[in-house]
Amino acid sequence: MEDLPCPFGQALLPGDFGCRYAQVVTRREGPAVACAAPQSQARCAEVLACLKATGLPALGFEDDLTQLPHGVAMKAQMGGLLGLQRLLEPGVTTSVVPDVGAIVERTLSRYGAAEAVPGRSSSRT
Repeated sequence: MEDLPCPFGQALLPGDFGCRYAQVVTRREGPAVACAAPQSQARCAEVLACLKATGLPALGFEDDLTQLPHGVAMKAQMGGLLGLQRLLEPGVTTSVVPDVGAIVERTLSRYGAAEAVPGRSSSRT
């Protein structure tokens, strides 16, 4: 079985974020995160694309692999997930996302598509 790379793997490795579908794997380059559920991996990839499309311009960057600092990519990714969690659970003030897969599933269930999440278009330049 081939490992499916987790779109949010870099956010999961430090341990503040978790996911029921995440599997830490050892690679020659170091640890990585694989997704145990192909449908979840596709949903997360869709949501991550929208988080980057919204977050990176708001931070003054484009999604350019050769120019984008890793810290900025992480800020868009992790900040976006925290924003989705707060949108779904307005009383939550934590900086931890215990289950990224659940947040993504709930977001898509509530809004139908990542592009339909409120506030998304107002962040674009």
